Amino acid sequence: MARTVTAPVPDRLPPLRLPDQRGRRIVVTGASSGIGEAAALGLAAAGAQLVLGVRSGARGDAAAERILAAHPGAALSVEVVDLGSLASIADFAARVGTAGVDVLVSNAGLSARDPDARTVDGFDLQVGVNYLGSWALTAGLWPALRARAGARVVTLGSMVARRGRIEDDFGRPSGSTYRSYADSKLAQVVFAGELQRRAAAAGSGFSAVPAHPGWSQTAIFDTAGPPAWVDRIGHLIGALQSPADGAQPILLAATAARPAAYYGPTRRWGAAGPAGPVQLPAGALAPGVGTRLWEITERLTGITFGA
Repeated sequence: MARTVTAPVPDRLPPLRLPDQRGRRIVVTGASSGIGEAAALGLAAAGAQLVLGVRSGARGDAAAERILAAHPGAALSVEVVDLGSLASIADFAARVGTAGVDVLVSNAGLSARDPDARTVDGFDLQVGVNYLGSWALTAGLWPALRARAGARVVTLGSMVARRGRIEDDFGRPSGSTYRSYADSKLAQVVFAGELQRRAAAAGSGFSAVPAHPGWSQTAIFDTAGPPAWVDRIGHLIGALQSPADGAQPILLAATAARPAAYYGPTRRWGAAGPAGPVQLPAGALAPGVGTRLWEITERLTGITFGA
């Protein structure tokens, strides 16, 4: 869960000490601000070669300047991609995938106030960007990921994933932006689990790891209207985290030598605190849910990949 507030929230957690990432090429989507930029900063500090996948080139360039100011020797590039457009995703993957990819951090996401909002391909906006875009990008980069030993995909869940459902009407208009957002975030967790299951069955060293940032300050809900109560509750219970703190579960998911099944904050009901392994949402543990989601997603997008 996330919400932008006027005053920046201070970092409360000490920076993570990440394994050396030199020689690893890492793609981070949604890297122009908030948690995505914070994750990119942490990976740059560890020596990774970064590709910042952003919707706005100008905002991406500004984020790159901030990262380079903090880490002058960082190797990074900025590439534009619209996760709400399958054509844009395919173009991005074709450009970026030629050099191989060690880690894909599918961080980009949004929230919407209009339940009728659609992507350019006609999908529910939140499901389309938050999940189907992630699926399509993983599929597009799959050859580049398979070419690297120990490659990894990190997907972004949420505290509200526990309220999501993967049912036959997944991705269809529900009349509730809350439900479609929760569904999209549960789908990200289920997708990672199913991808991991298939990779393990094939004896691959590839891994897929979901993570959620807890209750963190970010711009993701700026498009969802001004419910200030979200900010007030976060401050009241002391759970609202800075982007840097919220990025720590993502950084663990991207770099841990033996990753857990799911990462998130470990205190205040999963809203804040040090990052570590956390319990998967109940919906991600339902029998056959991964296979069902995989089939639904292939049918909706027309995209398959041999994971």
